[in-house]
Amino acid sequence: MTRIPESHTKPPRVTILTPVYNEEDNLHLYEQTICEILFSRTEYDFGVLFIDDGSTDRSWGIIKEICARDSRFRGIRLSRNYGSHLAISAGFANEDRDSDAVVIMACDLQDPPEVIVEFIKKWESGAKIVWGQRRLHEDKGMNRLANTIFYTLMHRFGSPKGTHFNTGSFFLVDRVVAECYRQFAEQNRIISALIALTGFEQDVVVYSRRPRVAGTSGWTFGKKSKALYDALLGYSFMPIKLMPLFGIGVFLFAVILAVYSLYCWFTSNPVEGYTSLMLALSFFFSIQFLLMSIVGEYLYRIYTEVVRRPLYFISDRTTPSETKE
Repeated sequence: MTRIPESHTKPPRVTILTPVYNEEDNLHLYEQTICEILFSRTEYDFGVLFIDDGSTDRSWGIIKEICARDSRFRGIRLSRNYGSHLAISAGFANEDRDSDAVVIMACDLQDPPEVIVEFIKKWESGAKIVWGQRRLHEDKGMNRLANTIFYTLMHRFGSPKGTHFNTGSFFLVDRVVAECYRQFAEQNRIISALIALTGFEQDVVVYSRRPRVAGTSGWTFGKKSKALYDALLGYSFMPIKLMPLFGIGVFLFAVILAVYSLYCWFTSNPVEGYTSLMLALSFFFSIQFLLMSIVGEYLYRIYTEVVRRPLYFISDRTTPSETKE
């Protein structure tokens, strides 16, 4: 069913949330590209909200210059680097509440802005969430293998069943979904997992990712590992379910070891001493400490949720008086 805009006199309002961290080399090209590809279209009312995630280069100064040239750009600056997921959360909390849809897009232009128009068409056809799905086969070497493993595990264990999420953090959500997202309050958050948890109608747009024009990606292997770790602990029961399996496996290993020891005893070839004993103790204690560390991680996360610290602080923002057409 085609989505009918609430107002027939105004085009749909679409806000693009763009987290920024040390992207001074990309911001001017980002501005130019957005103006040429999106702002030039009259059937939609586009706006951009930059979220400076505590950049240490000239990114915030450039953002202020862009916003001064064009009021369709706005910006907020976080007091320090909180990570892209909290930065995007700050964007959801500070975007225009009159937006009909919200898009998440990085400023490195690896995700093509023209794909947003395809997102909007899927949204106008009834989808409340439209995921951008990368063609992973275009990646090279170890990067392709790492991305395939990461997104497969995220999709299998870090997202609810039935979600169409597959790759990346390039997607569109309806304002209803944006309002639902603002109700989540946890400290450790994965944007795609929380969006998927809302459970609204979903669709997918497959696209080809572009090479990065300038700078280096902050989406490192370490950050991917942390995101996967947070997703498995925060949005999946897999770690808890694995603990009894570890216990059963250790028990079976102990039974086999006992049977082998008895066999050696009755055949007058007993296992002698220290080495076998220490190997068994080391194995059992390593499993025990592994399980204890999982429980400890859950306890720590419960503590961080209970103390309810603020997710972020905003140190600066562009104001309407500082912007002009």
